[in-house]
Amino acid sequence: MLCFQVSISGGESLPLEVTFEAALATLETLPRMFIEPDGSFVWTGEMDGGTRWQVDGNLIDRGDVLAWVDVGGCCPEDRLDELLRSLGWPDAPLAFELTRSGRTLEEAAFRELARSPTGAT
Repeated sequence: MLCFQVSISGGESLPLEVTFEAALATLETLPRMFIEPDGSFVWTGEMDGGTRWQVDGNLIDRGDVLAWVDVGGCCPEDRLDELLRSLGWPDAPLAFELTRSGRTLEEAAFRELARSPTGAT
Protein backbone atom coordinates (compact mmCIF):
# COMPACT_ATOMS: atom_id res chain seq x y z
CA MET A 1 0.00 0.00 0.00
CA LEU A 2 1.30 3.44 -0.93
CA CYS A 3 0.42 6.48 1.20
CA PHE A 4 1.04 10.02 0.00
CA GLN A 5 0.03 13.67 -0.12
CA VAL A 6 1.55 15.24 -3.25
CA SER A 7 1.13 17.62 -6.14
CA ILE A 8 1.88 15.91 -9.45
CA SER A 9 3.12 17.98 -12.38
CA GLY A 10 5.01 17.35 -15.58
CA GLY A 11 8.74 16.79 -15.26
CA GLU A 12 10.66 19.79 -13.93
CA SER A 13 7.38 21.19 -12.49
CA LEU A 14 5.98 21.89 -15.95
CA PRO A 15 2.32 21.40 -16.86
CA LEU A 16 1.22 17.86 -17.57
CA GLU A 17 1.11 16.69 -21.17
CA VAL A 18 -2.63 15.94 -21.06
CA THR A 19 -5.51 18.38 -21.02
CA PHE A 20 -7.91 18.77 -18.12
CA GLU A 21 -10.68 17.30 -20.28
CA ALA A 22 -8.62 14.27 -21.32
CA ALA A 23 -7.60 13.47 -17.73
CA LEU A 24 -11.18 13.94 -16.52
CA ALA A 25 -12.53 11.62 -19.24
CA THR A 26 -9.99 8.89 -18.43
CA LEU A 27 -10.52 9.13 -14.67
CA GLU A 28 -14.30 8.85 -15.14
CA THR A 29 -13.79 5.33 -16.55
CA LEU A 30 -12.10 3.96 -13.41
CA PRO A 31 -14.33 1.77 -11.24
CA ARG A 32 -15.45 3.42 -7.99
CA MET A 33 -14.11 6.79 -9.12
CA PHE A 34 -16.36 9.69 -8.19
CA ILE A 35 -15.30 12.81 -10.08
CA GLU A 36 -16.98 16.19 -10.41
CA PRO A 37 -16.88 18.42 -13.50
CA ASP A 38 -14.65 20.85 -11.57
CA GLY A 39 -11.97 18.12 -11.31
CA SER A 40 -12.37 17.16 -7.66
CA PHE A 41 -12.43 13.41 -7.13
CA VAL A 42 -12.61 10.57 -4.61
CA TRP A 43 -11.53 7.08 -5.58
CA THR A 44 -12.22 4.15 -3.26
CA GLY A 45 -11.60 0.45 -3.33
CA GLU A 46 -11.02 -2.69 -1.36
CA MET A 47 -8.07 -5.07 -1.52
CA ASP A 48 -8.23 -8.83 -1.15
CA GLY A 49 -8.70 -9.46 2.54
CA GLY A 50 -11.02 -6.48 2.99
CA THR A 51 -8.52 -3.66 3.48
CA ARG A 52 -10.14 -0.48 2.18
CA TRP A 53 -8.27 2.34 0.47
CA GLN A 54 -9.13 5.86 -0.66
CA VAL A 55 -7.50 8.60 -2.69
CA ASP A 56 -8.84 12.18 -2.89
CA GLY A 57 -7.67 14.76 -5.35
CA ASN A 58 -8.22 17.77 -7.54
CA LEU A 59 -7.26 18.45 -11.15
CA ILE A 60 -5.92 22.00 -11.49
CA ASP A 61 -6.07 23.52 -14.95
CA ARG A 62 -4.45 26.64 -16.26
CA GLY A 63 -5.97 27.65 -19.57
CA ASP A 64 -5.60 24.84 -22.07
CA VAL A 65 -3.29 22.69 -19.94
CA LEU A 66 -3.59 20.55 -16.85
CA ALA A 67 -1.17 22.41 -14.59
CA TRP A 68 -1.00 19.85 -11.76
CA VAL A 69 -2.98 17.39 -9.69
CA ASP A 70 -3.21 17.56 -5.89
CA VAL A 71 -3.77 14.05 -4.58
CA GLY A 72 -3.57 12.26 -1.25
CA GLY A 73 -4.50 9.06 0.48
CA CYS A 74 -3.47 5.43 0.35
CA CYS A 75 -3.89 2.88 -2.43
CA PRO A 76 -2.31 -0.24 -3.91
CA GLU A 77 0.53 0.41 -6.34
CA ASP A 78 -1.40 -0.89 -9.35
CA ARG A 79 -4.18 1.63 -8.63
CA LEU A 80 -1.64 4.45 -8.48
CA ASP A 81 -0.42 3.28 -11.89
CA GLU A 82 -3.97 3.64 -13.26
CA LEU A 83 -4.20 7.16 -11.87
CA LEU A 84 -0.82 8.12 -13.32
CA ARG A 85 -1.74 6.70 -16.75
CA SER A 86 -4.59 9.22 -16.86
CA LEU A 87 -1.90 11.92 -16.56
CA GLY A 88 0.17 10.65 -19.48
CA TRP A 89 2.50 8.29 -17.59
CA PRO A 90 4.65 6.37 -18.47
CA ASP A 91 5.18 8.21 -21.77
CA ALA A 92 5.45 11.61 -20.09
CA PRO A 93 7.72 12.34 -17.12
CA LEU A 94 6.06 13.30 -13.84
CA ALA A 95 7.33 15.20 -10.82
CA PHE A 96 5.96 14.64 -7.31
CA GLU A 97 6.05 17.57 -4.88
CA LEU A 98 5.59 16.55 -1.26
CA THR A 99 2.88 18.76 0.20
CA ARG A 100 4.37 19.28 3.66
CA SER A 101 8.05 19.75 2.84
CA GLY A 102 7.77 21.18 -0.68
CA ARG A 103 10.47 18.75 -1.83
CA THR A 104 10.13 17.51 -5.42
CA LEU A 105 10.91 13.88 -6.21
CA GLU A 106 11.21 11.80 -9.34
CA GLU A 107 8.91 8.81 -9.62
CA ALA A 108 11.22 6.10 -8.20
CA ALA A 109 12.07 8.14 -5.09
CA PHE A 110 8.40 9.05 -4.61
CA ARG A 111 7.30 5.40 -4.77
CA GLU A 112 10.00 4.33 -2.32
CA LEU A 113 8.95 7.00 0.17
CA ALA A 114 5.23 6.25 -0.34
CA ARG A 115 5.90 2.61 0.59
CA SER A 116 7.61 3.63 3.85
CA PRO A 117 5.80 3.64 7.23
CA THR A 118 5.60 7.46 7.18
CA GLY A 119 4.45 7.71 3.56
CA ALA A 120 5.27 10.45 1.07
CA THR A 121 3.97 13.68 2.55
